[in-house]
Amino acid sequence: MDANVEEIGRELTALTQRFVELGASLDEAARALQGAGAPPDNGLVDALAGARGQFQQLRSQALTVADAAGVPTALPPQSLRDLEPLLRAIEAALRERARREALERIQQSAMAVLDRALEIIHADDPEFPALVASHARARQARAAIQALTELDSDETRQAVDGVRPFADLLSMVETRDALDDDGYAQLEESVSRGFGRALAVAVARGRLGFEGDFVEPPAPEPPAPEPEAVPEPEAPALELAPSAEDDASPVVTPDLEPEAAVEPEPVAASLETEPVTIEDDVPPEPEVEPEMAAEPVAMVEAAPPPEPEAAVESSGPDETAQWWLAAWARWSGWKSSHDFASAVREELGKYPFLLSVPIQRSPEYEDGLLAYGYSILMDHVEKQNPGCVGNALNSLRPGQTRPVGAQLYDYLIAEGRLRETYADFVKNVLVAALPEPGVWFQFRILESKEDTRILQRPSARVGDTELSGQRLASDGQRYNEHKFKMTLGALTARFIQVSADVKEARGAGFKVVADGAPSDSGWVVSVTAGGRAGTKLDAKRISADGLHVPGLGKEYGALWVAVFNPDPTVDRRYELSVFLRKDTKSPFRVRG
Repeated sequence: MDANVEEIGRELTALTQRFVELGASLDEAARALQGAGAPPDNGLVDALAGARGQFQQLRSQALTVADAAGVPTALPPQSLRDLEPLLRAIEAALRERARREALERIQQSAMAVLDRALEIIHADDPEFPALVASHARARQARAAIQALTELDSDETRQAVDGVRPFADLLSMVETRDALDDDGYAQLEESVSRGFGRALAVAVARGRLGFEGDFVEPPAPEPPAPEPEAVPEPEAPALELAPSAEDDASPVVTPDLEPEAAVEPEPVAASLETEPVTIEDDVPPEPEVEPEMAAEPVAMVEAAPPPEPEAAVESSGPDETAQWWLAAWARWSGWKSSHDFASAVREELGKYPFLLSVPIQRSPEYEDGLLAYGYSILMDHVEKQNPGCVGNALNSLRPGQTRPVGAQLYDYLIAEGRLRETYADFVKNVLVAALPEPGVWFQFRILESKEDTRILQRPSARVGDTELSGQRLASDGQRYNEHKFKMTLGALTARFIQVSADVKEARGAGFKVVADGAPSDSGWVVSVTAGGRAGTKLDAKRISADGLHVPGLGKEYGALWVAVFNPDPTVDRRYELSVFLRKDTKSPFRVRG
């Protein structure tokens, strides 16, 4: 039916062009008829009749397709112009039908896997705890699949992703003896992560299967009676079916729903007129009212509290790879339909503070949904080394003592060359996200004709939506060095916005210091002044000597600064100096 709609559309375009030509001929004929009384020639009359017949045939085809697509038509179209909205309605109805059918196919396929998984039984223990827990999860996943109503939604992607462990479990149970060593090891690792080590061991020992897979041994024949009383013979030794304790270490039933991440208590940041350094292990002083003095303004962000150590349960599923599974699932869903820039705008439109959260901690935010946003990093890594994302799980080997999440993180860094390419990743994200939806900024400078306002988040909590700050009125305060101090986690970035509402050109200089040494870990993206339609972006790297950007206010409405930590293993302390100038001269000896 899609082909019919396309054909009708092509015929409508051709007939429209023919009507335009006939209209011009009719206009000439009308003038001749009115001026000289000359009737139209027979060729024009025949052409009009033919065009009318084509219109009626095209209308009939469109009505037939509309009826098949379920599109109501109150009145038949009387003109070509009436046919256009009808065709658009038909196309929309067909797209909706295709989405419904695709969703139904996904639901049917997923429920077939889950129904089959619910048929798995234990050879000896009907109440085997790990199997009971997997059945409970299968029923929950089945209910979630049945409740789906939208094809392209986070709920659908999460529900479908939740079926994968059951498919791996079925493959392991049904084809255990036919798998090669590598294939079996991958499935065993997946089942252990999804359901716990006890269930994987039970499968490996052949204790899980389906009705009819287990044959009961024949009952032994009773011994012949003895004429004399003799000690009763010992019963023949029977092979004992392994219990849960035999299969693995004590069973930990996996939670059906992950616990919401607990955000650390906010740590108050301080705003002083003199540079202030707060050590990570010393609590900040109580917040005081800033004094207006002609000194550089230093803005300090307290370091985030240390990450609590996670308890390790050897028998439970390895949950350290949740960030990978979420990011990989989202990337797999959009890689064939979205480009990098559109994916960035979609992900940062939901969570603009994405790049300020370390990737391995992303499941702790927004009930785990933030981790899906790092699909854009998967895309970046795949561009550095095509095929590496798909081969990631093949890099895992059984018997490793390091958590799966840590192994995948190391793989991502090595194969994606993130230590070398993270700077480009940050730049590409910032350019794609500006001017809309933008990114979450830690600090902001607002320059106007009357004053300069410097704002900051009142807490060290990433994603904080509140702002506090101070107003600078004198030139000595405004056009000076303003320092912003922050601690960045491994492979994260923080953003600062400098915007101006003035007609005169201002100058701005930027310099980054990392752990006390000059650094080039920064970008400045200039956004032209004016409306969104004419927005132009220009990204420049901050060198170790600093970067000078003239034209703030006149040429550029805003400057977005990204300070990033390209080190994949350690947190680092950064200090960004922003030099505002009333003119456009460089504040550095070496121009940026």
